[in-house]
Order: sequence, then structure tokens, then C-alpha cells
Amino acid sequence: MSLRPLFEGAGGRLLDLPVLHAADPFLETAGEDIRRRMFVTEGPSGERLALRPDFTIPVCLHHLCSGAEVGRYFYEGVVFRRHDRGSAERAETGFEVIGEAERANVDAELLALAVEGVRRTGLAGMRLRIGDIGLFTALLSALELPQAWRQRFRRAFGADRRIEALIARFEETASASAPSMLEPDLEKAAGDQDQEALTALLAERFEAQGYQAYASRAPEEIAARFLEQRALYETEIAPEKVAVLKAFLTLEATPQDLPGRLAEFGRRFGVDLKEPGARLERRLQKLELRSSGLEVVFEAGFGRPLDYYTGIVFEIRDAATGRTAAGGGRYDRLLEMLGADRSIPAAGFTIDLGEARAIGGMFGGPS
Repeated sequence: MSLRPLFEGAGGRLLDLPVLHAADPFLETAGEDIRRRMFVTEGPSGERLALRPDFTIPVCLHHLCSGAEVGRYFYEGVVFRRHDRGSAERAETGFEVIGEAERANVDAELLALAVEGVRRTGLAGMRLRIGDIGLFTALLSALELPQAWRQRFRRAFGADRRIEALIARFEETASASAPSMLEPDLEKAAGDQDQEALTALLAERFEAQGYQAYASRAPEEIAARFLEQRALYETEIAPEKVAVLKAFLTLEATPQDLPGRLAEFGRRFGVDLKEPGARLERRLQKLELRSSGLEVVFEAGFGRPLDYYTGIVFEIRDAATGRTAAGGGRYDRLLEMLGADRSIPAAGFTIDLGEARAIGGMFGGPS
């Protein structure tokens, strides 16, 4: 069954997006999970190019180039990412809303639209999993963690093994200083926290060694990551803050029970999450699920492995097999990261149509 009537009925315009894109927007904004799965090559002028690993970033770039204030878009096609199993080519469709200020209404509408879209692909039994990166970020601020730790936890959110490793690092009582095997000039720049000097020294070495810019991280990012890692080693965290983090990441509730559970958590640990909690509750209250028996759960530790998400995130799974059928969320900072001169509200979702196959044009071509 075609999803075009559903998406057009929600005000969407079909985009026909290219397969080959400049790689840097993906490398700089999507995060480690996308970076390690991308197919990157070098163009004729030495520029980094990538097979499309994601639709959201190209849609946002299209929106910025169009000059439009608001836009609703949908798409269909193949994305290219390495996976632990199965094909590297996957067929996807999705819907993005950019520039609309009524965030709670848009989030609830997109959740309902994604559920209906998945239903129309033929999946009847669904489980809707909801998280909120904004709530987790608010917790990190309330705990007054050092900035380096906040950034590391923020990037790891949604990746269980990475979060567990960071908490284990929290609990270590080993030396508070990072071991160093750097050459003297690099060590001096690192010790002085001089990111500019460290970047320049790394760039010199890369050039001397024939470094290819498209094959790895840029010197600027390597320098920033190294200084951040050193800051992690040099920071001691109170054990009670570790306990709060662990308790938060295990918190689960139905939408009906969530307000009480968040209030109980705040009283127990002396953490004020009233404002971000109220934002999340408004979104869930506005969500009208149009399917009887759909299981919905909020999991405080659930996130999606993309750095650009900023608020509510969700995932729809096949209740019988556990296969992820769709996922999305709010990404208000992405367009600014891509060059906008201000923060622009945006949210969307993607539906997995399965591994690449001859899908025959679910939408019948661009409008």
C-alpha cells in the first residue's frame, strides 16, 4: 500500500534527493555510529564524498538552500550503511517537519503519523518505545557534572555499552591523570590545553605522513577529542552522582505513570526535573494512538545513536520479532549545525522498508 496519500494528507512534499553527497555534513553532525558505517571516497578535486547514509541531513540541507521558513517533506529511497548483518543497502521512507514552532503538537503528530505509516506497511503488532534526550541532558546539568563528562555522556546516550563503560570509568579509583606517550611538543600543547597549537602540530605530522583527509578524522577533531579525554581522566566524581545516573537510566513507565515516577525520582535524589518532565508529559498527553492494544513505554535510558537529536525520540518495533520498523525524534540543533544563522525547530522519522529490493516506487515518482 502506498504511503503517499498519508504523507501528502499531512502536508508533505515529496523530495527526490541524490545518492552521492558531500561527506562532511554527515561526518560533522551525525555522530560516531554513522561515521563508522559510512561509505566515503574522494572526489576528482580531493573532496570527501559519501553514498547517502541518512535522509534527514540531505532534507535539512535542501530546506536551507530553498530559503523557506517552514517545510514538510517526505522521501523514499536507499541508504548505504555497513551493518553487523544483512545488506549495506536499505530501503527507507520518512517524513520531516522543519521550522514549525509548536513543538509539542508536531512531536505528537509525527508519532501518530509514524504509527499509521508502519501499520500501512503491513505490521499489525507494534511496540512504541519513547525516550527524551532533553530530559537526560537536564539531569547531567542538575548533577553539575564537568563539561567534558556531560559531552561524553550526551554522545553515548542510547548506546548501552558505551554508557556502561563511562559509568565504569566513573567508578574507577585509579590514577586521576591520563598516561601520556606524546612527543614533547605535543605533550606541552596538550598540557597547556592549547587546542589550536595541538591541531597545528597534528596537521604538520599528517601532511608529512601523507595523511588523506577523507580517510579519518580531521586534526581539529582529534585534538578536541584528545583534550576531552585527558579532562575525563583528571576529574573525580562523587559516588552519589553515579548512583543517581544508574537509577535514572533504569527508569521505565507507561505514559500514564510517568509524571508520578519522575516526581518520585526527584524527591528521592533531590534532582529538579520538573520543567523538562512537564515538556515530555505535554507531548505524551497530546499523542492520540489510533490502534487498540499498542504497547507504549517510556524508557529514560533509551536514545537513538545520532548526535543531532535534542528532545523526544521514539522507536517502533515489531511486537513479535523485536525488529525495528521505524524511529525518529526532535533535532532542533541540526540545521544550525549545518549552517543556519539561528536554531530552527525540526523533527521527523524514518520507516525501514527492509533490505534493498525492487520496491517499485512506493510513491510513483516526485511531485
